[in-house]
Amino acid sequence: MKKFTRVLILMSIVAISPAFAQDIEDVTVTSSILGTKSQIENPLHIISEEDLNKAGTHSLGESIDNLLGVSNTDFGSIVGQPVIRGLSGARIKVLENGLVNRDVSGIGADHPIDIDLNNIQQVEIVRGPSSLLYTNGALGGIVNVVDNTIAREDFAEQEIKLGVEHNSVSDGDVHNISFSDNIEGVNLSYAYKHQNFNNFDIPDEAVIHDPGHTEPEKDYIENSDAKTRAYKGGFSIVEDWGHFGLSFKNIENVYGIPFHGDHEDPPQGQQTGQHVEEERIESSTDSDTINLKGTYKIAGDFVNEIEYFYSDTDYFLRELHIGGKHDGEFTDFLNDAQELGAILDVSNDALTQKVVLRTMEEDTSILGEEAFMESVDSKETSIGYYLGRELSFFDLDFGIRRDEVNRKSKFKTVAKDLDFNSTSFVLGFGFDLSSSTDLSLSLGSVERAPSSVELFMDGEHAAVQRNEVGNPTLQAEEAQNIELSFNFDTGIYYGSINFYQNDVDNYIYRKDRNPGQEGPGEMKLELADFVQQDAELDGYEIQVGTDFDFLNGNLALTAGRDSVDGTFTDGKNIPRMVPARDIYTLTYTEDNLTVDVDLTEVNAQNDFAASGDSATAGFELLDLSISRSFALEGVEDFKVVLFANNLFDEIARNHSSTVKNEVPLPGKNLGIGFRVTL
Repeated sequence: MKKFTRVLILMSIVAISPAFAQDIEDVTVTSSILGTKSQIENPLHIISEEDLNKAGTHSLGESIDNLLGVSNTDFGSIVGQPVIRGLSGARIKVLENGLVNRDVSGIGADHPIDIDLNNIQQVEIVRGPSSLLYTNGALGGIVNVVDNTIAREDFAEQEIKLGVEHNSVSDGDVHNISFSDNIEGVNLSYAYKHQNFNNFDIPDEAVIHDPGHTEPEKDYIENSDAKTRAYKGGFSIVEDWGHFGLSFKNIENVYGIPFHGDHEDPPQGQQTGQHVEEERIESSTDSDTINLKGTYKIAGDFVNEIEYFYSDTDYFLRELHIGGKHDGEFTDFLNDAQELGAILDVSNDALTQKVVLRTMEEDTSILGEEAFMESVDSKETSIGYYLGRELSFFDLDFGIRRDEVNRKSKFKTVAKDLDFNSTSFVLGFGFDLSSSTDLSLSLGSVERAPSSVELFMDGEHAAVQRNEVGNPTLQAEEAQNIELSFNFDTGIYYGSINFYQNDVDNYIYRKDRNPGQEGPGEMKLELADFVQQDAELDGYEIQVGTDFDFLNGNLALTAGRDSVDGTFTDGKNIPRMVPARDIYTLTYTEDNLTVDVDLTEVNAQNDFAASGDSATAGFELLDLSISRSFALEGVEDFKVVLFANNLFDEIARNHSSTVKNEVPLPGKNLGIGFRVTL
């Protein structure tokens, strides 16, 4: 059945007769990063809220996992962090409305990204010169979640949205509501979401246990439940002089940790296979974020507009042991951050030019039983410049950024005060080869200061099953990137081909010191050091597609493949490098009906690192979504969405996940959603 489905999609794409082709209206989707469409087609995805939610509610990483060049590293259903072209962690920056999201997802693989995907406009995945305006150290790129809590334009009319969703794989429910209106010249918005997911089901024999495990197999993952309550709101005033607004966001999560390094260890003196008292490890988070943003238009000869912003984040996560030998023990993770800055638009008739000034202060603390790192104070200041120009034979984009990063902490009781000064730049050229084809070339050098974890970690970290040891002598990573992109649209077929090479000097990774040997401490976890070595990542993304009139509607078909190889200069593999994938999509639209079929074939990953890594089998995921809008009196839109994820009930695991063997991806999920717009 699986092979038949894939072959059918491929044959449909290849065998389409040009006679079916119709003129297709061009739709320009604008990224909010620059506010205008960049002339150079840097690798960029823009996905709307409707497309994001067509397969139900997921974590951020899982929601964008089917985009070329973008994948997910997970720790259960609630924790999903994006991977772009094989780069993850601190090399990918997650933004919300252009401001960096300040949580503790970078400290632990079991910590969620603190983003609410309810009532958003779109999610943008951006690389290239423009991304340098918004954050430092984004070697892989940025993921920007855009909503309208601080509207830059007046709301045209009142809008109320209601949503209800149910998922079978976790017997979980989601409820949400949002409101927006312009009242007496003030734009007001509010959104609330509550989701409750129980333990998620998995296919038979999906979990890979350590040798000697004798407990009965279960068809679900223990402690994989999650509850989330999120609300956000804001107001803005839009006038001829610009706009001003304030927003707030609060997110609370309570979720189980589906695997911990000592979960299956029996108490001292007890043999494996004997009954062990049930233990639950539960995390709860509570975060508050306040953002102030605005623009001021200047009738000057040099500066056209000033965009200013201030953000304050107060984040708290508690990891609590319930039952078992560690009952009542807890670890607290706290993050307090403030960011302030401005973007100056100094464009003229010939050039698009922007200058950014930013400063950030962040205090990160870990307290309690598993306090594996001292408190860290970080300060960042930066200045960036972006230039875009259309020339006679080509278009030019250029971005440059200067960053000064300071991190203070203690490592093995010795105080450390570390400075990292770096300069990053990206230069892009775009060429129109014909009316239907274009070519772009991008060259860049991007630097990243080591993270707090990489510098100062010193203790048992059960989430990654290691006793991690940081290294305060680490140098900044420096990535030299070159990529070539070819795009075409003949009116019948369209597609793109991207090739890239990313040479990363001083690539930082975790390396087991004595593979297979127990380390010190109660949990006897292996010792692992943060080390660095020069590395190279080479890859490509290829996609072709077509759409045409079919029956009483339109049928769109695409086929794509992405692949990246990551090796060190000594020829050894970079740990947990994502495998190659083939992605096929079919979308049929007719009046108020939309049918989406997505098939993702993930290749086996046999190129794994020598220690702390292992091979991962390939798998195929088939997802189906059917949505239909109905006309009801007094209702602007009433939509019913039926969706099915992993229809083959495949045993699937993300190779990049630290718990891929113990926490596979969920099994078959059937869901239904109702969405009402008033």
